[in-house]
Amino acid sequence: MKISVDGGALNLKSSQRFGTAVFSENLIRSLQLYDDQNIYHIYTFKNLKPKIFWMKGRVSLEEIKENKDIFLALNQALPLYTSGKIINFCHGLSYHFFPKYYPEKYRARLNRQLNEMIKRSDKIIVSSQKVKKEITSMYPDIEKKVVILPFGIPYDMLTHQIHKDKDRYFLFVANNQKIKNADFVVDSFIRSKLHDQGYKLYMIGDWKNHENIDKGIVSLGSVSRKKLSTLYQKATALLTSSYYESFNFPVLEALSQSCPVIGLKSAIIPELKSYVNVATNSQEFVDFMKKITKKPDVQSINRLYKNFNWKKYVKNLVKLY
Repeated sequence: MKISVDGGALNLKSSQRFGTAVFSENLIRSLQLYDDQNIYHIYTFKNLKPKIFWMKGRVSLEEIKENKDIFLALNQALPLYTSGKIINFCHGLSYHFFPKYYPEKYRARLNRQLNEMIKRSDKIIVSSQKVKKEITSMYPDIEKKVVILPFGIPYDMLTHQIHKDKDRYFLFVANNQKIKNADFVVDSFIRSKLHDQGYKLYMIGDWKNHENIDKGIVSLGSVSRKKLSTLYQKATALLTSSYYESFNFPVLEALSQSCPVIGLKSAIIPELKSYVNVATNSQEFVDFMKKITKKPDVQSINRLYKNFNWKKYVKNLVKLY
């Protein structure tokens, strides 16, 4: 079969390589590794120009020029025309449930994409039970279309070195967006007074506005994936507090690198709860920072590798073709 793939997220700048970029890179690599029965045509900004009207115009033109059997809409957006059936990938509904954290134009665009996804897609892939429950509560008629495929551990996080003695710092890894609820993590760290014991909070991403050196809060900006892996391995824990997450890649990455995770309930999907120190309020969050009860061990990491792997993902995806 001939299969088209939206690879638009492959060309993002390093500072934007969260979420959909990590997903697209890893899925496309996995398709090349584990599916030699089908032919994939990957559309990117490099091999399809110009960028203007790229999805609705340029990609549509390619679909008209050569018929394909399947279109994989990795980033939810669809061209005006596809020659084959559509498998769409829904990356969550945060803009629907928490509209105040998004600009109006951005919300409007995502809602248009959602409506088009519901009408035109033959299958809709979601990354967790949570998202399936949400989308089918909104659109009950599409329940048979919606398939749960949890992501695999990113390839650049598949090997790690276990550090029994962790360094005195916590990590926060996210894009600078209001939905990530960074103020909660910062306030909890300050309330814990762990900075008085020499602990620091390292914030990965564009978080200069949250930096407070006197309280041990340091913005490291964007770091390489290799550097991020090392930071995970040596960290006391990853902290996460988003108002909404459809999956939360940093949690999976941290766990794969033997880094404990402390997460607010809203930031942790059901499939990852058993691995994570889940807090329901600020006091519980601070208590976990002072005494982490769930720490990744060999058994839990092996289970993680079994449940979240790209070979399984591709096998189940290809069955849908």
